[in-house]
Amino acid sequence: MRRGRPRALQNYRIMLETISNASPEAADALKNIKRDWYAIRNEADAEAEIFIYEEIGFWGITSDDFVRDLNNLKAKTIKLRINSPGGSVWDAIAIYNALVDHTATVNVQIDALAASAASVIAMAGDKITMMRGSQMMIHDAIGIGMGNEAELKEYASWLGDQSNNIASIYAERAPSLDTEEWRAKMLAETWLFADEAVELGLADGVYVKPKDVPDPEPDEDEDPEEEPTEESEEETPDEDEEEPKPEDRMQARHTLKNRGFKYTGRKDAPAPVRGFADLIDAWR
Repeated sequence: MRRGRPRALQNYRIMLETISNASPEAADALKNIKRDWYAIRNEADAEAEIFIYEEIGFWGITSDDFVRDLNNLKAKTIKLRINSPGGSVWDAIAIYNALVDHTATVNVQIDALAASAASVIAMAGDKITMMRGSQMMIHDAIGIGMGNEAELKEYASWLGDQSNNIASIYAERAPSLDTEEWRAKMLAETWLFADEAVELGLADGVYVKPKDVPDPEPDEDEDPEEEPTEESEEETPDEDEEEPKPEDRMQARHTLKNRGFKYTGRKDAPAPVRGFADLIDAWR
């Protein structure tokens, strides 16, 4: 039984640390990148809103930052909005488990993209809603290693174990397919439109905007011409205090090239495989 991370991965991490130590200024600059696309807002004790709008891990939001902020929330409901190309599987699983363990009801909303590790985080939702036009992508674990033949073979086997672990999370959420079947879909790198994610069980529904409810008819005893009271005027919010709209972040674009993905979006990817036999053929 293997324990810890494989040698090939450790070799690569040592190389990165050596480069970072050679240029402390560059390392500090990376740590101080402004993360406007990540935010947790505790708008009320009843509900908090969380945005994950970039990468998962060092280049984006790390699990230690996320969990620290999450633990400060006392809200009964959390709305988690995702538009992310993914990132570190370790950070994603830590974030996923922190959300699962939180006492609040977690409602996940896929605003545009939940790819790779971001799709793992999405599985923590008590309810998962795909916005119209949004997509989800699942794929096998990808890594970078450095070492000799034996070390790289060990690394390849270790990556397979990580992929099986991720597949088990999808299988728990959508038990209509077992871990082996989900792993086959991951190996094929499956891009799912909103309806397809719901069909496979990775989401509960596609968002439908509620229809406007007409105002109730005025009571006969009420005077429709009644002027508003001074108290109601005082409750009018100050326009200067208006916050930027979260929807402005919806236009965030993600660089999907050079990530090891087979495809850079659903337009280039084949339609999801349906039959079990086709899944196994794709895996082989």
